[in-house]
Amino acid sequence: MIPTLPPCPRCGSRRLIRFGIVAGKQRRRCKRCRYQFTRPDGHGTPEPTKRAAVSLYGYGLSFNTVAHLLGTTAQSVLRWVCGYVDHHCSKPPPGEAVVIELDEMWHFLQRKDNKVWIWKAYDRATGRLVDWECGDRDERTFRRLFERLSRWKVRLFCSDSYVVYPLVLAVGGHYQGKGETVALERNNGQQRHWTAALRRRSIVVSKSLAMIERRVALFAHLHVNKEAAPEMYRLPIQAGGFIALA
Repeated sequence: MIPTLPPCPRCGSRRLIRFGIVAGKQRRRCKRCRYQFTRPDGHGTPEPTKRAAVSLYGYGLSFNTVAHLLGTTAQSVLRWVCGYVDHHCSKPPPGEAVVIELDEMWHFLQRKDNKVWIWKAYDRATGRLVDWECGDRDERTFRRLFERLSRWKVRLFCSDSYVVYPLVLAVGGHYQGKGETVALERNNGQQRHWTAALRRRSIVVSKSLAMIERRVALFAHLHVNKEAAPEMYRLPIQAGGFIALA
């Protein structure tokens, strides 16, 4: 009788090959998605631990610091954060917005001399980040954001005096002046406060544009739009004062 192979934990395929021995256990590799694993049921990390990792990262701690506090690895924290953001932190669906504030903030990609710009759209009436786009500080990047904002029935766009905005926004529906982007400027400051990698004097650079997108999405989800479940705003503390992570 031929033993049944366990399915791949990532894609469910049973097209597996042997891929060495790790800690005395057979490692297998999926031929479909190339995922490597030794235990078909995953590592069994409790959900409260994963939620605590995402919350701590979302409140300004680095991957390494979160891993140290929770007794795990930075790679695991990164995986949990990415999984949570991809599953829970979607952008708000298009609606109606009377006034949208527009602004861009800088970050670094791969190295300090390579800036990436985060373009953000803030709904003044609801206080939500409704959309964002990462890329260069040019017309092409802003147009990608503007094309999605065209579904929002915006009556007025407010921005600073950067030269790109008049090239895209129509006269009569656009106001330029720092005095009308105060809320979004404050939002930029809050994001630099709550995201370790985005602090002005941080030594951290982002390795991928996708990770920058996730950081903005998590910031909007936790701190601006406040769409997270209640347990994401509290660590699982027991009566004795210890974090219940096991």
